Amino acid sequence: MTARRQLPPHLLTGPFAVSQGAAHGLSPGRLRASDLARPFWGVRAPASACVTTRDLCRAFAQRMPVSAFFSHHTAALLFGAPLPPNITTNILHVSVPLPGRALRVNGVAGHALAVGDNELIVWLGFSITSPARTWCDLAESLTLRQLVAVGDYFINWRSPLATYAELARAVDGNRRGKLVLRHALSLLNGRAESSPESELRVIVVTNGLPHPLVNENIFAASGRFLCRADLLFKQYGELLEYEGDQHRTDRRQWRRDLTRTADVESEGLHVTRVNADDLRQESQLVARIARNLRRRGWRGAPRRVQ
Repeated sequence: MTARRQLPPHLLTGPFAVSQGAAHGLSPGRLRASDLARPFWGVRAPASACVTTRDLCRAFAQRMPVSAFFSHHTAALLFGAPLPPNITTNILHVSVPLPGRALRVNGVAGHALAVGDNELIVWLGFSITSPARTWCDLAESLTLRQLVAVGDYFINWRSPLATYAELARAVDGNRRGKLVLRHALSLLNGRAESSPESELRVIVVTNGLPHPLVNENIFAASGRFLCRADLLFKQYGELLEYEGDQHRTDRRQWRRDLTRTADVESEGLHVTRVNADDLRQESQLVARIARNLRRRGWRGAPRRVQ
């Protein structure tokens, strides 16, 4: 059997156009070999080099029209935004400015958009919609809870990619999804630290429960720091803590959680622990939180708030 020809070193580092490979003496058969991925027509890459969204963007950039840019879910993923797990990550969202026509390419969701000069930026070497414009473009495909989670991520106080004012201006200029965007805008909080925390907060405030403080520090009567509460109903001494699977699978984390809860409750507070299943059973979760709040003096009742 004839040994497979080695690729030139500079073609081993990422995607390349078929024409580029041919120019370096690679035959059509070599370009069809199993060690090369074919993410898009006319593009090849080492099989291990097309794993992430960024890898796919690098691959499509080999044949991407000059005026095109990444948008929607692809832009959000490049920013690191917390999209829901059911979002297909192997389809790239690529847009062109109007009056251009949306691309029709296998593996690409094409769009034609009206974009302003300040709505396109260069990020990771790619032309991409700005965080504010990206957030607006997601309004048609995400739920309110998911949209708030992405908005919280963009304005997070630790490392903001956009300001609240920038998101608000983008909403004012956006034609599609304006109602849900305005609703989501009113619910944003830059102190949220995870997508489930954001979704839990949306459940709370859109069901008529008191508005909680977000990631508030809790101290013992002695002044000792106890924890930072995901959500705190300060008037009622009630905490909501979201616990992902790492709280269950990491034994040390699990033990720390137990000790922390015991410390907090020894100070007269109460902790309601919430998991992913609870977020999928909204009415039951709201009823449970309401019962705990009423035990601690709240006189209200859950009601859907639009």
